Amino acid sequence: MKIRKSRRDDILLNVGFNPRRRKGIPVILLVILIALAGCEESKRYKISGGDTTPPGAPIFLDSRPLVGGARVFFLSPKDEDLLYVEASYISEAGKRLRFSASYFTDSLDVYGFARAGEHIIELCAVDRAGNRSISVHALVESLEPPVVLVAKSVELFSSFASMLMKWNNVLREPVYVWVDLSYTQNGARSEHTAVFTTVQSEIRSIDSLKLYADEPVSVKVSVKDKYNNVVQAKDTTIVLLTDEEIAKDRWSLPSPYSVMGSVLQVDGMRLEAVIDGLIDIDDENYFVTLQPNPWNIIIDLGEEYELSRIVTHQRWSGYADAVFGILDEQGNLYRGDNVLMYNMYGWDETVSRWELLSRRVINPPVVTVESQYTALGKAGDKAFLYPEEPRFSKPTRWFRFEAVNGKYISEITLYGRKAQ
Repeated sequence: MKIRKSRRDDILLNVGFNPRRRKGIPVILLVILIALAGCEESKRYKISGGDTTPPGAPIFLDSRPLVGGARVFFLSPKDEDLLYVEASYISEAGKRLRFSASYFTDSLDVYGFARAGEHIIELCAVDRAGNRSISVHALVESLEPPVVLVAKSVELFSSFASMLMKWNNVLREPVYVWVDLSYTQNGARSEHTAVFTTVQSEIRSIDSLKLYADEPVSVKVSVKDKYNNVVQAKDTTIVLLTDEEIAKDRWSLPSPYSVMGSVLQVDGMRLEAVIDGLIDIDDENYFVTLQPNPWNIIIDLGEEYELSRIVTHQRWSGYADAVFGILDEQGNLYRGDNVLMYNMYGWDETVSRWELLSRRVINPPVVTVESQYTALGKAGDKAFLYPEEPRFSKPTRWFRFEAVNGKYISEITLYGRKAQ
């Protein structure tokens, strides 16, 4: 039967609604709904008072394999005070891992398996009084976990006075990469451990290994996840590469606007400053150009070299505040229009053209105190000519530095060896 509008308004007024104040209706409805829900929920809590009777056991229905885990489907018991269903198992690290889902769902995800394949888990139900049902054993299957996938992807590369590691973490799961090194240095046996925390695919290096080519390094790599699963990735011996800083006493710079291989030599103030061995932090010494990017510095090395690494120093020019006497430790480092992206080329004599070696992007560092900027500026930015797999370049007498951005640079230093 259709109720007339005036009759409907009378009914609403009787339960506290004012149809002429419509903004109040949703609030009152919400209060009533919350009260009703609270009553229903309070019934569940009342049931748990003094309860010592365990709930019925869940019924295992099926499972679906996941990466390093499984999705478990179950039928919950009909107990009115049921709180959640729990799945658990003893990990290979000897710890019981527990996963739960509330009483109104029909599945839960279990993770932390150390390997792919079949695993036995236990299902049980828990009520509001903390009573646990009997455990039901279920056989589930998982795919290879992230810790195994990362361990399988680990690669090692001999580098110059260092070792490079590369791994893939496409699932972006947090893992820890442990590296144990053992080697003989100056006749004494040394050991070193490095730990990397990662959530992505990366290339990391272990530096300052001042070893010679005939001094092998024993390397053991393992990967650990948050469930304490540990997978051995590498157990091998590598020999590091050796290079040396190329002396600048035979270097020279072609005149501004001279051309080599269709590339123009840059023009600017103090071009010779980039190869004089002085950096801006020690002595106000840097090159600046007004030419638009990209611009090029062409260097004649004096004889043929096989190149391996580069170190660039930025303009610093820190200043003291005249009023407060405060020294700006960072100065222009990693800002102030310094070159923070550049390409490197070697001249290929056989085909008379420039060969691209690699591109370098300098990212601003994260420091805890401002004084660290000065130390970083003095050390310079180090980069491999072949960052993904360090090696020597083809023999070349000419090196080309192409600035992609910025207009300032203080010094360029190259490493390598005389052409074989």
